Amino acid sequence: MRIAISAAHQMEFTTFLRFMGKVKKMPLGDWQHYSWQHNGDSVILLETGIGPKTAGEALTTLLQVYRIDCIINFGSAGMIDESLKVGDAVLVDEIIDLTSGQIISTNDNITDAISQFLNEQKKKYIRGRLATSPEPVSKRAHRKKLEEKFGCYAVDMEAYALARVAIKHNIPFSAIKMISDRASSLTRLEYWKNISQIDKQLGKIIHGFLDYLKAA
Repeated sequence: MRIAISAAHQMEFTTFLRFMGKVKKMPLGDWQHYSWQHNGDSVILLETGIGPKTAGEALTTLLQVYRIDCIINFGSAGMIDESLKVGDAVLVDEIIDLTSGQIISTNDNITDAISQFLNEQKKKYIRGRLATSPEPVSKRAHRKKLEEKFGCYAVDMEAYALARVAIKHNIPFSAIKMISDRASSLTRLEYWKNISQIDKQLGKIIHGFLDYLKAA
């Protein structure tokens, strides 16, 4: 089985790479990816870059080189639902593209498996809708409008584009995000302040889930 794990930036997957041990870093057009064996499975980590356009192009390029059995996207997200706080995990059922208004559902089997793993590990998380925006959400009024109109918990900048490419190639896709900021005027400051902790927590979750998949 070949599993692709994607994240936007190295700051979001430093811990994950450390858990994986010896990995091989390789160029992929304008992007970078890492490849290794984990418990008999081939794992590829793709650094997509930030934003929907570059993320979609990165995954498209990867799929021109490798046959992939499933794709899991992880990384930071801005808080939309005000009941959430920094460090809360959002397991994604649906992704709405804020540019087109179109919605894509994640793969039930993979998302359910991640949910079962989180439950067994007693990890706190919320399961629901994620929005993907081409730019950061940095105003509270905008955030509240998104929550009221679309019912989304959080916003990122890559997941919808990745899911669209995955579906085009008939590859199961899922995503888990962690709140790094409150999607406000302090978005950038909060992101830089919290990204190290987000990296550590998500790295442990993704590594643990790979082990859980093998044991299941």
